[in-house]
Amino acid sequence: MTDSFVGVEIAVVVVTASIVLAGILVGLGRALGYKRIEQFGLEELVQSVINAAIIGSFAAIIELIGAVSSSLITGACSTGTVIEQLICTMGSLNAALFSLFQELIRTLNIIGYYQSLSLDFGAFAINPFVNLSSVSDALSFQLLSLNAIMMLVELNRQVAIFVGQNALALLFPVGLVLRTFFATRKIGGFLIALALGLYVLYPVFILVFPDPAPSVANSTLVMVDFTNNSYYAAVPVIDLNDNYAIAGKMDVISGRCAEYVDYIKQMNSSNLTNGTNLSSQCSAFMTQQQNLTHNQSLDMSGDLTMISQSNSSSLARSLLYAVIAPLFSLIITIVFVRELATILGSEIGLKTVASI
Repeated sequence: MTDSFVGVEIAVVVVTASIVLAGILVGLGRALGYKRIEQFGLEELVQSVINAAIIGSFAAIIELIGAVSSSLITGACSTGTVIEQLICTMGSLNAALFSLFQELIRTLNIIGYYQSLSLDFGAFAINPFVNLSSVSDALSFQLLSLNAIMMLVELNRQVAIFVGQNALALLFPVGLVLRTFFATRKIGGFLIALALGLYVLYPVFILVFPDPAPSVANSTLVMVDFTNNSYYAAVPVIDLNDNYAIAGKMDVISGRCAEYVDYIKQMNSSNLTNGTNLSSQCSAFMTQQQNLTHNQSLDMSGDLTMISQSNSSSLARSLLYAVIAPLFSLIITIVFVRELATILGSEIGLKTVASI
């Protein structure tokens, strides 16, 4: 796996060159009788061996993480490196959030249509659905929150793409080159630790959080059922040839006809007139619209309440994945980078080994 990264190949070339250079210094020191040059060559040789060990350890870590992380994500994102899995997961979540965004706009359009209806009787006017403004305000706030979460998810996806493209190809080889030289050893150790932390730990500790995409898809289906319900269709809302059109629409939307569904379905055309006036009117209106099944919802306020609750749960899960998970992973990554940079940036030479 690591052979496909150009950065690892560059690192191998740098380490090989540093080993050859250290060997030349050791030979020159002995040939010329300068102990300092020989000692310096030995110290640099040790550092080159450590750099080679870093490459080997890095390759082993990447292989291990690639095998372990494949069990974290299922489906389309189950293959590839852990950073590729994170990119795929963020992309799938953003697509699911966009579908939720579209259905939420459609729902708000339907609510806005009914909310604006007014029955004018000359001396007075009635707005039967004016109380839908509270639901409309709640869903509008969810729409704004959803838009912000989509931007955060896309931002995290772009960060993951940047890490995947530059952690191994840029940060790791540059850090290894800088660590080869005495004056830039600490900077090189920091860049190596940063590449390891961003490429391995950062995506892993985000992926351990539950993926909110299934919850978002479920909320989208709830709104699809609402917007596709013919009884909530905004256009056409009335039939000018039917005096009961407006009243029947209100009866259906408000749920008043729901209690008569079983009663109407069990009665035949010969004894419909024996029922109450409301049940007969509801039956005639619903027959004109379409056949009503027993399980079909007719309570608009109840359906909107379920939509608001489902959306709130999905948005909370998405916010956890888009904000809390990256912050949690970033804190762990910072601690790891700090400790590892201290070790890699220190002088691990013959004197250190002798003292141990």
